[in-house]
Amino acid sequence: MTGELRDDMLGAALRELTVPEHRPGFEAALRARIAEEATAVPGRPRPASGGRPRAIRGPTFRPVPWAWGLSAAAVVAVAVLVVTSTLPGTKPRVATAAEVRQAVARAWSSARNVSGVLVSHAPRVFEEGTNRWSFILTARGDFRLDSLTRGGSTVYDAKKGVERSFHPSESIPDSGALFASERRGLAPGPPDSGPASSILDRGLGSVVRALATGGEGTVKEITYHGHPAWLLDTDIRANLIVPELSPNHLQVTVDQETGFSVRVVATRDDEFVWETRIEDLEVDGPVPDDAFRLKFPPDAEVFRSDLGFRRMSLGEVQGFVGYDPLVPSWIPEGYVLAEVTASRKGSTTGAEGANPPIPDVVSLSYRRGLDQFIVTTRPVGPDATLWGDPLASGEGYRDEPERNSFKSGALAGETGKLLIDPLAIPHVWVKTDRLVVTVSGDLTRDELQRVAESLG
Repeated sequence: MTGELRDDMLGAALRELTVPEHRPGFEAALRARIAEEATAVPGRPRPASGGRPRAIRGPTFRPVPWAWGLSAAAVVAVAVLVVTSTLPGTKPRVATAAEVRQAVARAWSSARNVSGVLVSHAPRVFEEGTNRWSFILTARGDFRLDSLTRGGSTVYDAKKGVERSFHPSESIPDSGALFASERRGLAPGPPDSGPASSILDRGLGSVVRALATGGEGTVKEITYHGHPAWLLDTDIRANLIVPELSPNHLQVTVDQETGFSVRVVATRDDEFVWETRIEDLEVDGPVPDDAFRLKFPPDAEVFRSDLGFRRMSLGEVQGFVGYDPLVPSWIPEGYVLAEVTASRKGSTTGAEGANPPIPDVVSLSYRRGLDQFIVTTRPVGPDATLWGDPLASGEGYRDEPERNSFKSGALAGETGKLLIDPLAIPHVWVKTDRLVVTVSGDLTRDELQRVAESLG
């Protein structure tokens, strides 16, 4: 099974147990161990606009385990970056920033589905050195991932909120045994437990956005495998606990014609750490009717868990959780409300699940093509001081969010925090005297603020 699935399964089981406090230094040691085993698992690709299915042969990418979508992120991203040309006889120019924004925005917002082969080359992480997965991802949020290296599959049905997987154990490399699991009641996405989508992560959106907002990095025009492309180059934060195992620099190649990321290379002090890319990418191709079904063998012992989230209408939510959730009255053009979910179970959030598992969570998912953003509300609970950022980068990373005040809507007069960083999901969060609220996903800084100020 995948690393994330394994962790989620074990976590679900362990949370049912009563256990003593960890010994001092446990979290740091665990984090170091995980960093040795799990790294970049890529994200979703980028679609081209309408028309017939399009296939891109050769490398094409989607990256690591950190953040989110390569969508509106890039829409705002390169606007303030210097774009230089490396073609003979040309001079540096700035005008192509608009081309980058338009290509990426068109790609993400118009695609119905994408498929291809995801390749991750990480000799320090995988015993095989390189792992390959075939994948399908839809605008509804369904996905299928089949390992071409070790065998096994993971499928997710977004309408039902059910994920099924049948995988060899990563802890028993030479075993041919396959382990079956079924997770129900999944949230649409962070900060609550959703599908194992870090394998098809969307971290580049944050990377691109950070290039613009941080004033660091460059973008230049190059030719990649015979096609015009943009090369985005930036430094990132290394993990403070295991800096020797984490990259501090990224180079991202984006195909100019399609707006898709085609390659990401991560290095540490010029030393190679990992590379990811997508091969044989196809946009809006046919999707088999049974693509998101996975049947287990009759004799398979299936590990089953239920995270508690139920699909319902907005009108049913108040009666289910006991309060009126906050709903945005403004959303960016093209987005629609795709999923309304609520859970009476407590859901742990934040770095290392540090926040209290307060029940009665509401999670609203909005989609536009492959873009997604999520609005969540939950009671603050009996002790508001226990709360930290539900979408923090994680242990070993020191976030530097912006403090922001809300001038309208249900949050008027409140102060929240907004974070846009290569290693985190772009988000804003606020703790009131009653609720903890998050808005996160494929939105620009201004869009995050505007959605939050429209909540009512």
